[in-house]
Amino acid sequence: MTALDPLNAAELADDIYQVEDEFTREIFYEKYKDRFELGKDSGLSDTGIKGKTGGILLKYPHMMAVMIEGKKKTSFDGQAVFAVKGTAGLMDALTDLNAGIKNARTGGKVHQGFLDVFDSYAGKLPTLSSNIHTIHCVGHSLGGALATLTADWLKSTSGKEVKLYTFGSPRVGLEHYASKAQRSIGAGNIYRVYHKTDPVPMVPTWPFFHIPDGGEGDFLLPSGLHLKPWEFHSMKRYIKSSKGDGSQSLEWSTLRSRRPQDFLDSSVEAWLKSNSIVSFTLNSARLLSAAILWVVKKLTNLLGISVVIAGSTTFTLLDRLAMLMSKGLELAKDVSIWVTRLIKRMAQMLGIVVREGAEMTMRFIRQVFIQAHHAVSELVRQAGRTLH
Repeated sequence: MTALDPLNAAELADDIYQVEDEFTREIFYEKYKDRFELGKDSGLSDTGIKGKTGGILLKYPHMMAVMIEGKKKTSFDGQAVFAVKGTAGLMDALTDLNAGIKNARTGGKVHQGFLDVFDSYAGKLPTLSSNIHTIHCVGHSLGGALATLTADWLKSTSGKEVKLYTFGSPRVGLEHYASKAQRSIGAGNIYRVYHKTDPVPMVPTWPFFHIPDGGEGDFLLPSGLHLKPWEFHSMKRYIKSSKGDGSQSLEWSTLRSRRPQDFLDSSVEAWLKSNSIVSFTLNSARLLSAAILWVVKKLTNLLGISVVIAGSTTFTLLDRLAMLMSKGLELAKDVSIWVTRLIKRMAQMLGIVVREGAEMTMRFIRQVFIQAHHAVSELVRQAGRTLH
């Protein structure tokens, strides 16, 4: 089954933002009425989908997604689209130090904030017509996380072909969930698009993973120079990238060919070894994210250390990360040198002075990670102001 082209997918991810109620939903329908069965013409019981977002104590329902079916005798015959918007109400969950993890409906552990919103609407997804064979799930930013959970769920319950398109999506689940969902949906059915200077795909950091993280469906796009590089999180930037310099959509293969050089293991290692002055910028934050994962893999692969995630404890994920680093310092010189270099580079980025010979306690390591988290979170909040 042919995928949506990049521009179609990007426009759907952008246009869903204007759907706030039954009235504004009609504006969305008007644009797509030549390709999709909408409103009263649709066989769906209700094409508008309401979910709940907000804090732990304050949650409010609002229309956040639509499910529409392709018109017969058009190129979308037999296909459906689920489009979901990113919501500012989830931005706090994305940058919450105490963010929890929960078991996804399909198995594996995922970010609690994303799953709570998905659970609020999962039971309201309309029943598709019997002729539908393919479902396209589309979302931007936090909507990308929800589109991922929805695509995985629909694949496991509908028996239909499911394709997933995300723009500037954060990481959704732990490694087991990410690999399981990728196998279920199919690597060739996933299109993860993100700009090099979009900070939202950097978070949550370890132990969360992207779907996919490299490979066929990973479309890293150049951002160019800009005074506010986080503005490349906006959908207008993703729409522009999907067209290039023209008015028609580029092919997915063309987008893939424009991929800028990403960080190799050798560049991460060289950065950790370097003593050059480094400040906290969006690009250095990306490099730091890659370096954390690089060091964590060394710790887990060479020492067999794992941080138990299951169960209810008072430890946050950052607590566990600090514990892992501290344990690595104790157990093996070959690994501890990389942990030391990582913490020193992080401290340098944050303007924290590390005295020569100073002991790296778990308390100090945790504090460095917390400050780094706050710095990245500020970049994410700036990007959150440009949701569409």
